[in-house]
Amino acid sequence: MAKQATKKTAVKTGGKAKSSKQLTRDEAIRNIIAELENNMQHFVQEEDVYANLTSLERRRLISARSRNYGFIDKAFDIARDNPQFMPANFDINSLYSNIRELEDLRQLMFVLQQFLQLVTSSFMQQADVCFRDALRIYGSLQEQTRGRVPGAEPLFNALREFFRRRRRPGEEPTEKELERDIKRLLHGTADGEIIIENESPKVTAGVHKVVDNVRTGKRAIKESADLSIDDSGNKIKK
Repeated sequence: MAKQATKKTAVKTGGKAKSSKQLTRDEAIRNIIAELENNMQHFVQEEDVYANLTSLERRRLISARSRNYGFIDKAFDIARDNPQFMPANFDINSLYSNIRELEDLRQLMFVLQQFLQLVTSSFMQQADVCFRDALRIYGSLQEQTRGRVPGAEPLFNALREFFRRRRRPGEEPTEKELERDIKRLLHGTADGEIIIENESPKVTAGVHKVVDNVRTGKRAIKESADLSIDDSGNKIKK
Protein backbone atom coordinates (compact mmCIF):
# COMPACT_ATOMS: atom_id res chain seq x y z
CA MET A 1 0.00 0.00 0.00
CA ALA A 2 1.47 3.35 -1.04
CA LYS A 3 2.31 5.76 1.75
CA GLN A 4 0.73 9.17 1.64
CA ALA A 5 3.02 12.15 1.13
CA THR A 6 2.96 14.60 3.99
CA LYS A 7 3.14 17.67 1.74
CA LYS A 8 0.01 19.12 0.15
CA THR A 9 -0.18 21.53 -2.76
CA ALA A 10 -2.45 24.56 -2.69
CA VAL A 11 -3.94 26.56 -5.57
CA LYS A 12 -5.14 30.14 -5.07
CA THR A 13 -8.59 30.80 -6.56
CA GLY A 14 -10.42 34.06 -5.84
CA GLY A 15 -8.17 34.95 -2.93
CA LYS A 16 -8.75 31.60 -1.20
CA ALA A 17 -6.37 28.70 -1.00
CA LYS A 18 -7.88 25.51 -2.32
CA SER A 19 -6.15 22.21 -1.46
CA SER A 20 -5.52 20.01 -4.45
CA LYS A 21 -5.49 16.22 -4.42
CA GLN A 22 -2.91 14.87 -2.01
CA LEU A 23 -0.13 13.06 -3.83
CA THR A 24 0.84 9.55 -2.91
CA ARG A 25 4.48 8.78 -2.30
CA ASP A 26 4.72 7.01 -5.66
CA GLU A 27 3.26 10.01 -7.50
CA ALA A 28 5.60 12.41 -5.70
CA ILE A 29 8.65 10.36 -6.69
CA ARG A 30 7.49 10.17 -10.31
CA ASN A 31 7.03 13.95 -10.38
CA ILE A 32 10.57 14.42 -9.06
CA ILE A 33 11.91 12.08 -11.76
CA ALA A 34 10.06 13.94 -14.51
CA GLU A 35 11.27 17.32 -13.23
CA LEU A 36 14.87 16.09 -13.02
CA GLU A 37 14.72 14.74 -16.57
CA ASN A 38 13.41 18.07 -17.84
CA ASN A 39 16.10 19.99 -15.97
CA MET A 40 18.76 17.64 -17.29
CA GLN A 41 17.63 18.15 -20.88
CA HIS A 42 17.57 21.91 -20.35
CA PHE A 43 21.07 21.78 -18.83
CA VAL A 44 22.43 19.86 -21.82
CA GLN A 45 20.98 22.41 -24.24
CA GLU A 46 22.03 25.52 -22.31
CA GLU A 47 25.54 24.36 -21.36
CA ASP A 48 26.21 22.67 -24.71
CA VAL A 49 27.36 19.58 -22.85
CA TYR A 50 28.33 16.42 -24.70
CA ALA A 51 27.04 13.80 -22.27
CA ASN A 52 28.42 10.72 -24.04
CA LEU A 53 32.12 11.23 -23.44
CA THR A 54 34.21 8.12 -23.91
CA SER A 55 36.65 6.92 -21.24
CA LEU A 56 39.57 8.15 -23.34
CA GLU A 57 38.00 11.59 -23.78
CA ARG A 58 37.40 11.85 -20.04
CA ARG A 59 41.00 10.94 -19.26
CA ARG A 60 42.21 13.71 -21.58
CA LEU A 61 40.30 16.33 -19.58
CA ILE A 62 41.99 17.96 -16.58
CA SER A 63 39.74 17.42 -13.58
CA ALA A 64 39.28 20.07 -10.89
CA ARG A 65 40.34 18.07 -7.85
CA SER A 66 41.13 19.82 -4.57
CA ARG A 67 44.77 20.51 -5.54
CA ASN A 68 43.88 21.56 -9.10
CA TYR A 69 41.03 23.75 -7.87
CA GLY A 70 43.37 25.52 -5.44
CA PHE A 71 45.82 26.14 -8.28
CA ILE A 72 43.05 27.59 -10.48
CA ASP A 73 41.80 29.85 -7.71
CA LYS A 74 45.28 31.17 -6.90
CA ALA A 75 46.15 31.76 -10.58
CA PHE A 76 42.95 33.74 -11.09
CA ASP A 77 43.68 35.89 -8.01
CA ILE A 78 47.13 36.70 -9.36
CA ALA A 79 45.68 37.53 -12.79
CA ARG A 80 43.12 39.87 -11.25
CA ASP A 81 45.64 41.74 -9.10
CA ASN A 82 48.44 41.81 -11.68
CA PRO A 83 46.93 42.30 -15.15
CA GLN A 84 50.19 43.72 -16.51
CA PHE A 85 51.78 40.26 -16.32
CA MET A 86 49.05 38.50 -18.27
CA PRO A 87 49.69 36.90 -21.68
CA ALA A 88 48.94 38.87 -24.82
CA ASN A 89 45.33 38.82 -26.00
CA PHE A 90 44.24 37.44 -22.60
CA ASP A 91 40.59 38.40 -21.97
CA ILE A 92 40.17 39.23 -18.29
CA ASN A 93 36.37 39.39 -18.63
CA SER A 94 36.30 35.88 -20.01
CA LEU A 95 38.44 34.87 -17.03
CA TYR A 96 35.84 36.16 -14.56
CA SER A 97 33.01 34.50 -16.47
CA ASN A 98 34.77 31.13 -16.50
CA ILE A 99 35.54 31.16 -12.77
CA ARG A 100 31.96 32.12 -11.88
CA GLU A 101 30.58 29.29 -14.00
CA LEU A 102 33.05 26.87 -12.44
CA GLU A 103 31.90 27.90 -8.95
CA ASP A 104 28.25 27.44 -9.92
CA LEU A 105 28.87 24.01 -11.42
CA ARG A 106 30.89 22.98 -8.36
CA GLN A 107 28.05 23.98 -6.06
CA LEU A 108 25.55 22.16 -8.29
CA MET A 109 27.72 19.06 -8.12
CA PHE A 110 27.78 19.19 -4.30
CA VAL A 111 23.99 19.55 -4.12
CA LEU A 112 23.47 16.62 -6.50
CA GLN A 113 25.90 14.46 -4.50
CA GLN A 114 23.92 15.18 -1.33
CA PHE A 115 20.66 14.43 -3.14
CA LEU A 116 22.09 11.17 -4.52
CA GLN A 117 23.13 10.12 -1.02
CA LEU A 118 19.61 10.77 0.26
CA VAL A 119 18.01 8.85 -2.61
CA THR A 120 20.45 5.95 -2.14
CA SER A 121 19.59 5.73 1.56
CA SER A 122 15.87 5.78 0.79
CA PHE A 123 16.34 3.14 -1.92
CA MET A 124 18.24 0.83 0.45
CA GLN A 125 15.56 1.17 3.14
CA GLN A 126 12.78 0.44 0.64
CA ALA A 127 14.70 -2.52 -0.80
CA ASP A 128 15.05 -3.95 2.71
CA VAL A 129 11.30 -3.68 3.27
CA CYS A 130 10.52 -5.37 -0.06
CA PHE A 131 13.07 -8.14 0.49
CA ARG A 132 11.62 -8.96 3.90
CA ASP A 133 8.15 -9.18 2.35
CA ALA A 134 9.54 -11.50 -0.33
CA LEU A 135 11.09 -13.69 2.41
CA ARG A 136 7.67 -13.98 4.05
CA ILE A 137 6.22 -15.20 0.75
CA TYR A 138 9.13 -17.65 0.39
CA GLY A 139 8.67 -18.96 3.94
CA SER A 140 4.93 -19.41 3.45
CA LEU A 141 5.45 -21.40 0.25
CA GLN A 142 8.13 -23.48 1.97
CA GLU A 143 5.75 -24.45 4.77
CA GLN A 144 2.97 -25.25 2.31
CA THR A 145 5.37 -27.37 0.25
CA ARG A 146 6.34 -29.34 3.35
CA GLY A 147 2.64 -29.77 4.09
CA ARG A 148 2.13 -31.09 0.54
CA VAL A 149 -0.36 -28.39 -0.36
CA PRO A 150 -1.28 -28.90 -4.04
CA GLY A 151 0.38 -26.38 -6.37
CA ALA A 152 2.75 -24.93 -3.76
CA GLU A 153 5.90 -26.87 -4.71
CA PRO A 154 6.50 -25.42 -8.23
CA LEU A 155 6.00 -21.91 -6.86
CA PHE A 156 8.45 -22.60 -4.03
CA ASN A 157 11.00 -24.09 -6.45
CA ALA A 158 10.81 -20.95 -8.62
CA LEU A 159 11.91 -18.84 -5.64
CA ARG A 160 14.40 -21.37 -4.28
CA GLU A 161 16.52 -20.97 -7.41
CA PHE A 162 17.62 -17.55 -6.14
CA PHE A 163 19.24 -19.14 -3.08
CA ARG A 164 21.13 -21.88 -4.87
CA ARG A 165 24.89 -21.56 -4.82
CA ARG A 166 26.09 -21.38 -8.39
CA ARG A 167 29.30 -23.28 -8.88
CA ARG A 168 32.05 -21.54 -10.82
CA PRO A 169 33.47 -23.32 -13.89
CA GLY A 170 36.12 -25.82 -12.79
CA GLU A 171 35.28 -25.44 -9.09
CA GLU A 172 34.93 -28.68 -7.11
CA PRO A 173 31.67 -29.27 -5.21
CA THR A 174 31.57 -28.98 -1.44
CA GLU A 175 31.07 -32.02 0.78
CA LYS A 176 27.50 -30.90 1.47
CA GLU A 177 26.77 -30.67 -2.25
CA LEU A 178 28.31 -34.12 -2.81
CA GLU A 179 26.17 -35.67 -0.06
CA ARG A 180 23.07 -34.06 -1.54
CA ASP A 181 23.83 -35.30 -5.05
CA ILE A 182 24.69 -38.83 -3.84
CA LYS A 183 21.31 -39.05 -2.10
CA ARG A 184 19.60 -37.90 -5.29
CA LEU A 185 21.35 -40.60 -7.28
CA LEU A 186 20.53 -43.30 -4.74
CA HIS A 187 16.86 -42.32 -4.61
CA GLY A 188 16.59 -41.97 -8.38
CA THR A 189 15.55 -38.32 -8.30
CA ALA A 190 18.45 -37.23 -10.52
CA ASP A 191 20.60 -38.61 -13.31
CA GLY A 192 24.31 -38.24 -13.97
CA GLU A 193 27.47 -39.46 -12.32
CA ILE A 194 29.94 -38.63 -9.58
CA ILE A 195 33.59 -39.46 -10.22
CA ILE A 196 36.32 -39.22 -7.59
CA GLU A 197 39.80 -39.82 -8.92
CA ASN A 198 42.80 -40.12 -6.57
CA GLU A 199 46.25 -39.26 -7.88
CA SER A 200 49.39 -40.71 -6.25
CA PRO A 201 47.62 -42.16 -3.19
CA LYS A 202 49.98 -42.73 -0.26
CA VAL A 203 49.67 -43.30 3.47
CA THR A 204 48.56 -39.71 3.70
CA ALA A 205 45.81 -38.35 1.50
CA GLY A 206 46.83 -37.86 -2.10
CA VAL A 207 45.72 -35.26 -4.62
CA HIS A 208 42.23 -36.03 -5.85
CA LYS A 209 39.87 -34.76 -8.49
CA VAL A 210 36.09 -34.67 -8.05
CA VAL A 211 33.73 -34.54 -11.02
CA ASP A 212 30.06 -34.04 -10.16
CA ASN A 213 27.83 -34.40 -13.21
CA VAL A 214 24.54 -34.93 -11.42
CA ARG A 215 21.59 -33.44 -13.28
CA THR A 216 18.04 -32.87 -12.13
CA GLY A 217 14.90 -31.67 -13.78
CA LYS A 218 13.86 -34.90 -15.57
CA ARG A 219 13.00 -38.41 -14.50
CA ALA A 220 16.13 -40.44 -13.76
CA ILE A 221 16.64 -44.19 -14.09
CA LYS A 222 18.05 -45.75 -10.96
CA GLU A 223 20.67 -48.40 -11.51
CA SER A 224 22.77 -50.05 -8.85
CA ALA A 225 25.81 -52.29 -9.16
CA ASP A 226 28.45 -53.50 -6.74
CA LEU A 227 31.83 -52.23 -7.77
CA SER A 228 35.32 -52.89 -6.52
CA ILE A 229 38.71 -51.44 -7.47
CA ASP A 230 41.69 -53.56 -8.45
CA ASP A 231 45.34 -52.81 -7.69
CA SER A 232 45.63 -50.64 -10.79
CA GLY A 233 42.76 -48.42 -9.71
CA ASN A 234 40.34 -49.74 -12.36
CA LYS A 235 36.67 -50.27 -11.55
CA ILE A 236 35.38 -53.85 -11.92
CA LYS A 237 32.00 -55.41 -11.22
CA LYS A 238 31.77 -58.07 -8.56
